[in-house]
Amino acid sequence: MELPVRPSRQHRFTAEERWALLQEYDKCIDQGSKAAFCRTVGINARTARDWARAREAGLLKPPGSAGRSAAYVKGGLMDKRDRAELERLRRENAALRKKLEQSEAAVDVLGKASALLESLARSAQAAQEPEVPEEETRGLPDWLQKPGTGTSS
Repeated sequence: MELPVRPSRQHRFTAEERWALLQEYDKCIDQGSKAAFCRTVGINARTARDWARAREAGLLKPPGSAGRSAAYVKGGLMDKRDRAELERLRRENAALRKKLEQSEAAVDVLGKASALLESLARSAQAAQEPEVPEEETRGLPDWLQKPGTGTSS
């Protein structure tokens, strides 16, 4: 196969030429052979790697494939409907994030309120139980004595 050579620094390879160059680039397996290949063609090694990434991402199509490469679609990789859908989804995502933050804040407040009510209940229970010395509980019926201080076994 005859490799296209870059005649000047401003020369741009067509999609078919890039595809063919990548096929040959992939055949280089010896150490330093890929860099030598790039020097022969007149491109930077990074350019070849970028083309390979574009091919893996589906942006560079083989010659004869249906339609143009997605990299060359006017206005970027998405058409107007796709961009509108993306914008709608971004707005929806932002609204859901805000709702999640509010829910997390509400759960935090409820947790603190629960802990406060629990501590108030404990202090109220402690205030309602009068401290009766044990000497005074002797002789009282079992149902009036504190648990664990009764006379019956």
